[in-house]
Amino acid sequence: MGTSSSQRHSQSEEPPKQQIKHMLQDLIRRIRPHWKLVSVAIVAVFLVAMIEFFIPQAVQYTIDVVIPEASISLLVSVFVAVVAGAAFLILFQFIGSFFMARVGQSALYDLRNDLYEHLQQSDVAYFDRTRTGDLMSRMTNDVNMLQQLLSSGLLSLITDIFIFFAISIYMFYVNWQLALFVLLTFPLLFYVTRKFSKRMRKAYGQVQASIGEMNNHLQDTFSGIRLVKSFAAERYEMNKFLKRNEQNRSANVQAAKNFSLFGPLVNAINYLGLAIVIAVGAWQTMAGEMTVGMIATFLLYLRLLQNPIRRVSRLMNTIQQAAAAYDRIQAVLSTKPAIVSKENAPALEITDGEVTFRQVSFSYTNEKRAVHDVNFTLEGGKTTALVGASGSGKTTVTQLISRFYSPDHGDIIIDGTNIKDVDISSLRSQIAVVSQDIFLFNGTIAENIAYGQPDRSFKDIQQAAMIANADGFISEFKDGYEAEIGERGVKLSGGQKQRISIARAILKDPKIILLDEATSALDTASEKAIQSGLSRLLNQRTALVIAHRLSTIQHADHIIVMEDGEVVESGTHEQLLLEKGVYEHLNALQFQHEEVRT
Repeated sequence: MGTSSSQRHSQSEEPPKQQIKHMLQDLIRRIRPHWKLVSVAIVAVFLVAMIEFFIPQAVQYTIDVVIPEASISLLVSVFVAVVAGAAFLILFQFIGSFFMARVGQSALYDLRNDLYEHLQQSDVAYFDRTRTGDLMSRMTNDVNMLQQLLSSGLLSLITDIFIFFAISIYMFYVNWQLALFVLLTFPLLFYVTRKFSKRMRKAYGQVQASIGEMNNHLQDTFSGIRLVKSFAAERYEMNKFLKRNEQNRSANVQAAKNFSLFGPLVNAINYLGLAIVIAVGAWQTMAGEMTVGMIATFLLYLRLLQNPIRRVSRLMNTIQQAAAAYDRIQAVLSTKPAIVSKENAPALEITDGEVTFRQVSFSYTNEKRAVHDVNFTLEGGKTTALVGASGSGKTTVTQLISRFYSPDHGDIIIDGTNIKDVDISSLRSQIAVVSQDIFLFNGTIAENIAYGQPDRSFKDIQQAAMIANADGFISEFKDGYEAEIGERGVKLSGGQKQRISIARAILKDPKIILLDEATSALDTASEKAIQSGLSRLLNQRTALVIAHRLSTIQHADHIIVMEDGEVVESGTHEQLLLEKGVYEHLNALQFQHEEVRT
């Protein structure tokens, strides 16, 4: 059995929020292959921490030794040491930042590839229920959020950990009482940080979602700009965009509100620690337990100790943005396609091309079946026409043969083999589909005809175009087959698009061909002009032809009539006319329509 519609639509689109440690573990796993670069960055970070630890020592030495002795030579030595330390500080910071940026870019390069590959492997039903703009946002904006964390955030975190522990140990060694007073403020810092991190993550999740909605709107309006203009709906679309833009603005303002409150609270706690050092340190200095240089050094170390906290507060902003983005990325990566090849599924070798539907039922939703208990056979090497009113289930049949969807009940058999038991790629590689909804990529005519077959020669491409009666209009372009056709083939007419689509199918040389209103955009003269080409394409192939113009399928070897998702009649054109049923009624209506037009 195939996956039921209830199973398809019960899949969770948004899994539970990932813990930040899981995100960090995943990112660390991705940067592990680049351990050499990471090692160099960590060494550079360690040296930065050591230099920052050294500079306050120079200040203490200057106050407690150099100034009392009034030694110019010692002062020059301290000056040179501090300047040299600053120079090395810049060098090592550059090395650490640059190498981590390279590591971050490599890791996210892999992540974006994994995300795109996963989407390519997802079934058609997933794209039916997921907006294109939202997927684009996850591929670009969300991955970029992780890039910010990897490129600079993790490096900053490593640096701060080094500095925090080095200075804390030293402060306890020099004056454990004062160090203990200072560190008493840190539990309060961690509490505030934890409290606000939850708020910011939720806020940034709303920001990311609003960006996805804006991308959806942009995708729709830019792709359908001709429809927008033909209905003079620019102001209508602008108002819709204003609402989505306002949602994005509000979400960003809410996120900024949380972060803006978080920063001052952290600073207030830091100043509390500073006040403690000044008060307690001064008291101990006056009691002769500390020197002026030591209290000055403690103040500098306190600033160095608080700098990581400040940076962590800023880093928390980046982490929460990245966590919200990571949730959205994982929502995609955690989806499981309903239609996959079985493990070690054999490749399908189509010989005769006989296609059999056995009690096939299928619905896109739980509300109504698109096809119900369908039984028929497409004879190998023969042309079968599928006719019926719109919504009768004709296109669904072609989708099921290509296994874009799997039946809820029943089986589809090709040459005696159930298609659910074979490798999907081997099935689809032997089937060509020419539908009424033509899709062309932004590129050249030649690239679109040879899509999926880049190794085919120009001669093969031109031959396919000639059979499809496309070579004539192609040669009229200045660049011929290298002419750019624009997004979705916007520079071509509907009939030209369909002829290129037919040429693409011809070049594929399929065993089974599915023509779903393939000539609907052609005028009668153009349709007649390519009939010979189509006849050559269909010759000795199993073909399923869907057409509203019954005149185009009268010579089919077999005709199947569908109504409300069920097969109601089948036979040849002459047999069906004699039955005086649905087909004869459709034929009579069309004949009257043609008479009226003439």
